[in-house]
Amino acid sequence: MLRLVESRILRRPIREDDWGDLGLSTQEMIVKAIDEGRYEEAKALARYSIPEAKALHDLFCDWIWDMLTKTAESEGEEAAYQLCRATQETWMMRRTWKGLMKMSFEDRVRINAEVMRSHRCGPKQDGEIEIIENEDRISIKMDPCGSGGRMRRGDPVDGTSSRLGPPYNFGVTQQAYPWSWGQKGVPYYCIHCAINEILPIEWGGYPLWVTGYSDDASKPCYWHFYKNPERIPDEYFDRLGFKRPKFD
Repeated sequence: MLRLVESRILRRPIREDDWGDLGLSTQEMIVKAIDEGRYEEAKALARYSIPEAKALHDLFCDWIWDMLTKTAESEGEEAAYQLCRATQETWMMRRTWKGLMKMSFEDRVRINAEVMRSHRCGPKQDGEIEIIENEDRISIKMDPCGSGGRMRRGDPVDGTSSRLGPPYNFGVTQQAYPWSWGQKGVPYYCIHCAINEILPIEWGGYPLWVTGYSDDASKPCYWHFYKNPERIPDEYFDRLGFKRPKFD
């Protein structure tokens, strides 16, 4: 039997079902509640599914930034970059790049919108994003994104502070590098977004999207998808240490 109870420890609802039901997924419990006409219960479960999924997601994001900080401190900043690159250029980004190259521009945006909804974006960290279409591109606006943005700003949902200060004290680049968009002060966590642009340029000549990163954590981040790669401005190549290719 489902029991959604306000937890004094977590300061939010948590499932305290019978042991036989506690292992059932919340999504399945939502479907079951709808099928049985328990609509208010289904709504409560749908809202509960957001913090339920958020906790582990956020823990791993914090952990990755902390590990990259420790790597940079002990082995140097270049080591943090090489660690990210070595993992991204094999199965992860290579697979993503190959798959997206087979898709239409529109499908690339749709797939990545799904990714960012699942990434706990938005002020309520419920996956809210904004899709903005201009003449030459479609942008995904994240205010904040569910990882770097949330960690830089602090987490009002959980009531925790910016990871740039105590007790976290996670690190940022001390110099400007091509893999930090030519800027210093970029969180070590966020350099993976620059690498997501670098690798497709090396493999195919242009990035599949470019990141709108601001050194002001209060501002949103963007992923810009250009309808035609020939319209990608020079600045997005220059900041990564590349020259804009000549398109046929």
